[in-house]
Amino acid sequence: MKIQKIKALIPVLAIAFAMTTSAFTASDKVSADSDAVMITGYTANDIPGQPCEKRQNLNCSVTGSEICTVEGKQVYQFLNGTSCFSPLKRN
Repeated sequence: MKIQKIKALIPVLAIAFAMTTSAFTASDKVSADSDAVMITGYTANDIPGQPCEKRQNLNCSVTGSEICTVEGKQVYQFLNGTSCFSPLKRN
């Protein structure tokens, strides 16, 4: 009799476990829009071989329709710790 109760309980526990884990792995739909976030960008330095110049609080993102510029210089995302080659954009 105990074995039958345990066999009936196993599918119920499996469903409860699946529902619990899915609640913790669901993506958050209320996350901030990446286009509205103020980010730090970098412009190429005028002196060859020098690191990129940091530009803060830019309204730029990795997506958009226009190239992001500041003071006539194109703005990039800083990658690999040494180079700025991924151009940022804005809408």
